[in-house]
Amino acid sequence: MRKELIWAAAASALLAGCQEGSRQYADESVDVELMEAAPAAPVMDAAASAPAGPNSGAAPVVAPSIAPSIAYAYRFGLELPAEAATSLMAKHEQACIAAGPAACQVIGSNSRRVGRDSVEAHLEMRGTPAYVARFRAALDGEAKGAGGRVAEQAVESEDLTRQLVDTEARMRAMETLRDRLQQLLATRSGPLEQLLQVERELARVQGELDATRSALAVMRTRVQTSKLDVSYRAAGQLAPDSAARPVVDALNSASYAFMSSLGVLILFIASVLPILLVGVPLIWLLWRWRRTERARKAAEAARKKKAEGEPSA
Repeated sequence: MRKELIWAAAASALLAGCQEGSRQYADESVDVELMEAAPAAPVMDAAASAPAGPNSGAAPVVAPSIAPSIAYAYRFGLELPAEAATSLMAKHEQACIAAGPAACQVIGSNSRRVGRDSVEAHLEMRGTPAYVARFRAALDGEAKGAGGRVAEQAVESEDLTRQLVDTEARMRAMETLRDRLQQLLATRSGPLEQLLQVERELARVQGELDATRSALAVMRTRVQTSKLDVSYRAAGQLAPDSAARPVVDALNSASYAFMSSLGVLILFIASVLPILLVGVPLIWLLWRWRRTERARKAAEAARKKKAEGEPSA
């Protein structure tokens, strides 16, 4: 039993070292339906890739090539009239929902309107390659039909081939260690303390195995689906200016200047009002005190003069 525990501890330490040397990859925007719909990535057989020995007498086996596992992300920027921006975003959102979670999922959407003609909207989705291809093919026509255009488009990619292979190898090692620990528990030999130690190690390995499976499913789904990032912008009317546009602009400028001046006046009054409320009473009290003092001094001077002018007894 002690040898089995030593073997399990050594395998666990080796597995922990492998986990420290590898990174965990996750994408919170991947949903469960897409994870279940994504097929497993191809795995290279370790026995098939091992080179033949010099005395085996057989030709060396060539390791099968692994297809690259690349995750794509598409970004589009549309310039549209103000009213068409939000309506086109709602149309794309409804189309994604109608396609079903196995083909497309809406990750998030938001819109913001500033004034009458300025609108900013954003839609984030994740879809299968077939859905992404249909979306890209129809996007230019939809933008032109709404009176706008596709002003920006970009494609980003990330190669997850090595991460997938490393994660699959780590998961197989963890499964081997878990099976060995389960076999140790099934024998029911050894002191109770050792059995409890094996149970704790088994629980830890099973938790790490579940986390690795989830990370592997997320990476596979990122390869099987693509991220769509669409921005809808409207900074003003895209139609030509009319003959009355200069007059309208002048009236808008005049009203803006009037309201700006009124705002400055309100701010000035709001700034000076506390000073007036405190300063005016103080100035009035000071003026009244000085007036009283002058009157008192004048009365004293008059009495003094009168006393000096009277004849002595």
